[in-house]
Amino acid sequence: MNCEVKIHHDENRESLFVKSGENLLEILQNSDFSINAPCGGKGLCGKCKVKITAGAPTVTSQEREILSREELNQGFRLACLVDIKTDLTVELPPEQKAEIVTKGLERKVKLATRVKQFCLSPAEPTIEDQRDYLTRIQDQLPVPVEKVNHSVLEKLEKFKGADYLTAIVKGDKLVQLKLGDPGDGNYGIAVDMGTTTVVLYLLNLETGDEVDFYSFTNPQSQFGADLVSRVNYTLEKDGGKEKLQKVLITELNQGLEKLINRNELTQDQIWEVKIVGNTIMLHSLLGLNAESIVKAPYIPVFTDPVTLNPADLGLKLNSAGEINLLPAISGYVGADIVGDMLAVDFNLYEDWNLLIDIGTNGEIVLGKGNEIFACATAAGPALEGANITFGMAGVPGAISEYEIKANGEIDYQVIGNQSPKGICGSGLMDIIAQLYKQGFLKKNGAFKKELPPRQRMWMTSYEDKPAYKVTNESPAEILLTQQDIREVQLAKGAVATGIKILLNKAEIDYETVNNVYLAGGFGSQINISSATALGLIPSELKDKVIKIGNGAGIGAKLSLLNQKLSRMAEEIADQVDYIELSSHSDFQKIFMQEMEF
Repeated sequence: MNCEVKIHHDENRESLFVKSGENLLEILQNSDFSINAPCGGKGLCGKCKVKITAGAPTVTSQEREILSREELNQGFRLACLVDIKTDLTVELPPEQKAEIVTKGLERKVKLATRVKQFCLSPAEPTIEDQRDYLTRIQDQLPVPVEKVNHSVLEKLEKFKGADYLTAIVKGDKLVQLKLGDPGDGNYGIAVDMGTTTVVLYLLNLETGDEVDFYSFTNPQSQFGADLVSRVNYTLEKDGGKEKLQKVLITELNQGLEKLINRNELTQDQIWEVKIVGNTIMLHSLLGLNAESIVKAPYIPVFTDPVTLNPADLGLKLNSAGEINLLPAISGYVGADIVGDMLAVDFNLYEDWNLLIDIGTNGEIVLGKGNEIFACATAAGPALEGANITFGMAGVPGAISEYEIKANGEIDYQVIGNQSPKGICGSGLMDIIAQLYKQGFLKKNGAFKKELPPRQRMWMTSYEDKPAYKVTNESPAEILLTQQDIREVQLAKGAVATGIKILLNKAEIDYETVNNVYLAGGFGSQINISSATALGLIPSELKDKVIKIGNGAGIGAKLSLLNQKLSRMAEEIADQVDYIELSSHSDFQKIFMQEMEF
């Protein structure tokens, strides 16, 4: 039996015909509807809410626990718990655009790109000058060429007698020949491919200028907020691995198309794409199975730099162009962290420096010269708003800053200057830090039972446990629950433990650290005072923190513009001594200590 599912999304209307018994979330995902499902469709997070206006199924016990009575009466259901048995009409929530960190600590670099253009005017042959046409081209080039594309040979006959030719050289290969002078036709794309967000930078390879950028929320988020959930999806669902690769490639091509169109370029003018990302994201881009990364001993299929042709991935740039992936370090310290280090010349300092990249995952690097230690922490997605009762990404409606004033009044900032709908990562840290400073919380993170009347009025209960009323405005209260605080404690404890273990490994103390470079989406937005108040960053390092913004993206851009820096990225990756925290003898002891505020 087939069922009709009518989908209302923003102003769009679409009908899908599916077999009875199919899952609604899977149907929406397979039909390329973007729907938030941080827990990977396990019915735990309550984020895949949809409104069923016709044909609503029986409410499950899980939905009764997660959704309010009012929501259930209005027809809201969790898509992952809806098995389609009859015709449905479904309203999807409006798509929200996240605030994505695209800028950071910029630096100038000497231009030395892999792809170069040269204007030539080869002399015509004579009886005295019997050189062949290709040799005439090669002799005029200021760089040695050892390889030649077949398409160049095809055009040589056609271009005989031309006053000016433009030769495109990629490394030691002559890849294209065209009539006229070079003009403004040599561009590259640097890509920071994060777990949550993706940024594409359009660079002019002749001038080194950043022309434009385009960012989007990683479409794989609909299959799980964290990487392990997505890998599990590929293992549990037929074609899951291919689905994750497809949605990513599709969005990358849309980003390329937008950059090309709005800058009045052509696809053939894009010659190189340089990509950084965590190791699992790089595997997913290539359509590789990442199961070995999520299971001990956590070994990836590859970590070395990879060079691909556009056709290998179906990316829409010049067919003779090149796609380059920067090297990763381990299964959980990826090319994005190499990009961070490249952005700040991490391996060139004589003093000890610390690099912390906090996003959906947490990576920490401690180094001096070629003595570099790194580790990855299971920070989880809580610090970016996932797995939090009223958590959300950094989109309009998210509380991003929060303060409890001395007189007990609250002051907060909402992204988009609109009514609050939830809490993003930076707001979450502010709220908990304020609650701790104002005496709502014990050192172990538990709400105090005895509070003065002015504070008690902000307390309520959620699922029979104490909760704090972040706001009590209509249309609905936004709460911070005891479980939310525990989620943040797990995340902050993991990061703080990683920092301490690396310092112990190097046999240095906090005072020896010169600078603390803070990178990543969450790291760029966080209030340092809140982070140190809770112990995410040790208070001894508070005045040493330098926010570098999207360091991974900066590193990708630098490696695109300068071949020497691209090679340096490989050197950095080789120098790093990776520490696996899960096998460290002191991990559990330190972690339990660092869980406290």
